[in-house]
Order: sequence, then C-alpha cells, then structure tokens
Amino acid sequence: MNNLVLLAQWGADSPVNEWLNENPLVLGLLALLIGAALAGSGVYEMRKGLSHDRYGNEIKGGLGKMTSILRVALGAAACAFGV
Repeated sequence: MNNLVLLAQWGADSPVNEWLNENPLVLGLLALLIGAALAGSGVYEMRKGLSHDRYGNEIKGGLGKMTSILRVALGAAACAFGV
C-alpha cells in the first residue's frame, strides 16, 4: 500500500506516468481485465441465484439479483472504457 502512495506522490513527471503516456494500451488492457472479471462474477452469481456482499454474507432474492445485474453493468462499462 505504501508503494501506491509513493506512486501517487511522484506526480505527472514520474517515470511510470511517462511510460504509461507512451503505452496507453496497457491502461486499456487493465480496464478490460477488471471489467471482464467483474462482469464474469456478476453473470456467475446471477446464474447461481445468490450473490455475496463485500463481507461474504449471502444476498438472496431480488437484492441479490440486482447486485448481480449491477456488477454486470459496471463490468461492461469498464470494458467499454478499456476499448
């Protein structure tokens, strides 16, 4: 976690930011990876019929289905951003 704080404090002229400016495909692929994982998780939980919250508690019924649909939608949005 401390490395992320240091990365954020380096600023716009840091070597990592310069490399990312030269290679924007990396950010797109990262967004696609995150979006695919999120959408896949949502589809899996929708087919399974129950969802889990961030604490591991099971969510059943309409709220579980809504959570799964939200995950699929956010995953699709992340994939669209990556493209």
